[in-house]
Amino acid sequence: MNAPLAWPDYAAILLMLLATVGIAVYFTKSGGKDMESFFVSGRSLPWFAAGASLTATSFAADTPLWVTALVREHGIHFVWQFCAPFTGAVLTAVYFGRRWRRMEFLTDVELVEARFGGGFAQFLRGWSGMFGALVMCPLMCGWVIKAMETISREALGLPQDMRVCVTIGVVLLAIVVSAFGGLTGVVYSDFFQLIFATLGTLLLAVMSVWAVGGADVMVEKLRSLPDWSGSNLSLLPSLGAGPGQLPFWDALTFVLLGFSIAIGGGYNAQRLLACKDSRHASGAQLLHTVFYYALMPWPWIIVALCSMILLPVLPEADQGSAYPKMLMMVLPVGLRGLLVAALLAAFISTITTLFNWGSSYLMNDVFRRFIKPDAPAHSYVVWGRVATVLIALAGTVVSLKADSILQLLSIAYVLGSGSIILAFLQWFWWRMNRYGAMAGLIAGWGVVLGMLVFKIFDAPMARLLNLGEGVDFSTAERLTGARMLFAVVSVTAISLVVTLLTPPEPMEGLKKFLLKARPFAFGWRPVIRALDSAYDPVEGLGRTLVSWLIGMAMVLSLILGTGELVLGETLLGIAGLLVSAAMLYWTLRRFREDYDRELKAYGKHP
Repeated sequence: MNAPLAWPDYAAILLMLLATVGIAVYFTKSGGKDMESFFVSGRSLPWFAAGASLTATSFAADTPLWVTALVREHGIHFVWQFCAPFTGAVLTAVYFGRRWRRMEFLTDVELVEARFGGGFAQFLRGWSGMFGALVMCPLMCGWVIKAMETISREALGLPQDMRVCVTIGVVLLAIVVSAFGGLTGVVYSDFFQLIFATLGTLLLAVMSVWAVGGADVMVEKLRSLPDWSGSNLSLLPSLGAGPGQLPFWDALTFVLLGFSIAIGGGYNAQRLLACKDSRHASGAQLLHTVFYYALMPWPWIIVALCSMILLPVLPEADQGSAYPKMLMMVLPVGLRGLLVAALLAAFISTITTLFNWGSSYLMNDVFRRFIKPDAPAHSYVVWGRVATVLIALAGTVVSLKADSILQLLSIAYVLGSGSIILAFLQWFWWRMNRYGAMAGLIAGWGVVLGMLVFKIFDAPMARLLNLGEGVDFSTAERLTGARMLFAVVSVTAISLVVTLLTPPEPMEGLKKFLLKARPFAFGWRPVIRALDSAYDPVEGLGRTLVSWLIGMAMVLSLILGTGELVLGETLLGIAGLLVSAAMLYWTLRRFREDYDRELKAYGKHP
């Protein structure tokens, strides 16, 4: 049996917790002046702080466990389920990140009212704020909080009642960080925690390779595993229904997720809105994309590969627990605490962001917009801190109802995917109107209820997709992508029909949005003709597509190059890294050119 944690381990954990609280307390005054300082850091964040915070937030405590389970169950190539959304993240970096910063909102759902007009737009904004704060945010909090149970069980060896106490204690600490420091405290706590977490995961990866006898021995032993579908150590997925192959619908799920994050909304938009200017927003998103999708997974993958040798047999439903088990197996006393602290840091960085983000919706898009629009600036901060506690309580309740989380996630996936095309259209097509947006909202909920609750689509989709006996379209895990695609097609079709049958938005409102957001010209020709001056979109469609392709090539070559080095293919690995470096230089040069064009178009920083 693994030895329990000793006092040096607990000292490392305590050091991380005290430093986290200290950073938040330090920023209490500057982060609590008004709503803008509390929720978007007074728009003062440099690119490295915002990008590190995005990465730390995305690196939740359960992420290494999920990646470990993917590798153990299927092989390295299944980690593309984690990496695939980099395509959308690159588009955010080269295009949408700058646009969010130019709009100067406090939350991303303000876009609805800026783009559309009238009572429908007000309702959509209020509804989006309420749904994000009271449904999506607690759901995400509950999922992350649930991962703490695995950590406290495997790494701390705590009984059930003590696990709950530890989880509650860490959540209370996260509330302190989020409520006192505001977004600034959260961001700089994230910055510290990311450094801590990265060092910890790298340390575990190195020690795991040593434990199996070195990298060459690791590769040799993995290739000889007879019953593991990933024994060929392929880095690229193979689509199909055979052993070790990635099912088509699973692949589609993560492609659609990539497009859904391309808009860069949610807490992602909050970080971009908090940056100093649009150049810093692009840099922050690029840093996050490169670090999170291309570099950060490899230490987790290495630990998972070594666990196949040191822990070959685990219960099928508990493959993710190999990560904390490896922590206790290969690290000596003192270093174990460092890694546990790293996982706690990952948990805190994610949960504090969710608390602050959810409360920003409640305060900005519900309370200030509809309930008390003329309150003193400081009172909004006070109520924002109260809202932070409410979001935390809601997330804790969701975590206690863990059995329903997978169902709720299915609802969230289908509901969110239905609006993917509409989210792009409100930026790129002048004719999209409030009635179509409202129809999309109603249709989205109609599809979700009809599919997942009343199951009215099971029979026709079973015939269309030729599903086997006992496979229900509404519940089969392997058909998540099919459900998402169905939602995209049906919701978009209904919304477009309603849009074309109803009047367009007033021209004055469209012109105001056009000159602020600067979308591509091709979808806004009638509005451009109505302008009194020449229109400069800053980045045209062709230039954006080229920038997107260059950015994707950069991230893809970095993923593959790093993987080849890990698996001992030195020349291929170096070639991949050189290609990535060249693409990075090209991307940064284009960023600089785009920012110069922006200054010319606006006359000054917008």
